[in-house]
Amino acid sequence: MITRLRAENFKSWKDTSNLRLGRLTGLFGTNSSGKTSILQILPLLKQTAESPDRNRVLETGNIGTFLSVVHGYRKDEALKLCLG
Repeated sequence: MITRLRAENFKSWKDTSNLRLGRLTGLFGTNSSGKTSILQILPLLKQTAESPDRNRVLETGNIGTFLSVVHGYRKDEALKLCLG
């Protein structure tokens, strides 16, 4: 079970810090506060975990280009996604 999630430089989030996840986790907040962005991290991590090629380019699919996914549209920033 995933118990922790963290994203740095992902969409509207500069750093989510460690988000604790339980068996049932609800995401609440105002419109455009980044709730959906948190959920979009999971398929990206799944893609990375399933790929045997660590040099493979991240496919962002329907969430946009890398530039639109990285916080502040800064192409020189590293995108960091972690779970535990």
